[in-house]
Amino acid sequence: MTDGSVAIGATVRAGLSGLVPALRACWLALAVAALLGLTGRLLPQGLDALAGPIELIAMVVAGGAVYRRAFRRPVGLIGLRWGVDEWRLLATQLLKIVIFLVILSVLALVVAAVTIGVARISLPGFDATSPDGWREALANAGVGGFVVGLVPLLSLAMLVWLAARLSLSGPATVEQGGVRVLSSIHLTRGLAPQLLAAGFILALPLIVLGAAFTGLGSNAGPGLDLVRAVVSALTTYFYLAPVWAVALAYVYRRRRSPDAPLSQDA
Repeated sequence: MTDGSVAIGATVRAGLSGLVPALRACWLALAVAALLGLTGRLLPQGLDALAGPIELIAMVVAGGAVYRRAFRRPVGLIGLRWGVDEWRLLATQLLKIVIFLVILSVLALVVAAVTIGVARISLPGFDATSPDGWREALANAGVGGFVVGLVPLLSLAMLVWLAARLSLSGPATVEQGGVRVLSSIHLTRGLAPQLLAAGFILALPLIVLGAAFTGLGSNAGPGLDLVRAVVSALTTYFYLAPVWAVALAYVYRRRRSPDAPLSQDA
């Protein structure tokens, strides 16, 4: 298999061309997912902690419906079904969250150690409990200040790279009938740049829309938050979630079956 068989353009085209068929077959599941997503965005203060779990379930409902259709598994009622595939997808997502939290904790310790080390080198007698001490130490850090700023960026890049390497865990879990997280990482060997680029292109309409809402923020009335929440939920679950799931299913099939035709219906 070559990288060209899952090129950026082919992945984007596969996602876009499979979007309408996925919407037709799974619109009820996507509508339920959008409603869950909207609920998570509109939770009152005090219930904010529930937003994450609700969003996670919404993503599992949407992704499960599209993946089941892509791999010709039982579709359910217009895509709506909570069965063993959804439980496996939920377990997969939870395991990925645990992996990211562990790595994030390690990276946070590294960033903290580097920052404290640079501060102590640049300012003898540095007091880590003093805000003024931090400001003076980092202001006089010179090249060390550049290192302090670079380490968090490298850490973020590592997390983004890991997300790309684990991105086929969802389709692998559904197609193989078992929870697949680290065991799916070999499928994306050498493909992280292509997956990240394709994901960015597919997400570009939402990025532009988000920027537009941000620009309106200071000039709009109090109803803007509600409108933004509704639009965000609809575009996420009727566009981004299905189009990305279709694209990932396409890439997964290409990695598992290199000789499969490029124009498979996902």
